Amino acid sequence: MNQSDPPAAGHAVIWDFDGTLVDSREKNLSVTREIIATITAQSADAFDALTSVASYKAATVRARNWRDLYASEFGFAEEDIDQAGALWTEYQHRDATATPIIDGIHDTLRALDHLPHGIVSQNAKAIISSVLDASDLGDHFHAIIGYEEVAMTAQKPAPDGLLHCIERLTAFRLGCVFYIGDHEGDTLCAAHAKEEVAARGLPVEVVAIAALFEGETTETWSVMPDHEARRPQDVINFVQRYVEGG
Repeated sequence: MNQSDPPAAGHAVIWDFDGTLVDSREKNLSVTREIIATITAQSADAFDALTSVASYKAATVRARNWRDLYASEFGFAEEDIDQAGALWTEYQHRDATATPIIDGIHDTLRALDHLPHGIVSQNAKAIISSVLDASDLGDHFHAIIGYEEVAMTAQKPAPDGLLHCIERLTAFRLGCVFYIGDHEGDTLCAAHAKEEVAARGLPVEVVAIAALFEGETTETWSVMPDHEARRPQDVINFVQRYVEGG
């Protein structure tokens, strides 16, 4: 991860991780199956959400965040969800399923490398860092906020992690901050962050970009993003429009 100081202007690009930078559907399904089997002592196949990648993706779309996923799909109580969270990093490390970088991400990051980049994700920071470093992407990012750095009661779509990342990247200086994510919860998180910076009187414009790289739709979302990116390269155009007048 790039530890250099961000530029003086308050512009920054912040990304979700799963489904936005990497295609981790197969790995996350595999890891979740192992965690569920460990905690419940049942076959993961007993849960509809864990029978295929498509079923797992649909379940994650329905859920507000990862804690809601475990509660709504698997009937977990709070203590069971905490146990699942504690197992996540270990099980991720020992699972060998590939998590390929989404096509176009390398070029997009290079094109926007004059701006500081961050990640706000419900995955673990150690997992994110290891994937980025293995793909020679780690140097693009000045800050990574994983789920374990945010209070369990303040996970996305609460804005806490995003606001923390904005502060680290820009110190809330005047500028535009772009948050890019594939889930409705990411757009909700950006909307809550907009409300918070406005309430504090901070000179930050938060711009939500939906990453619809796998053909997703926002038709059922309760809040709409500012822009919809059908491919990573679209992000370049949106950022330039705000920051560079392109």
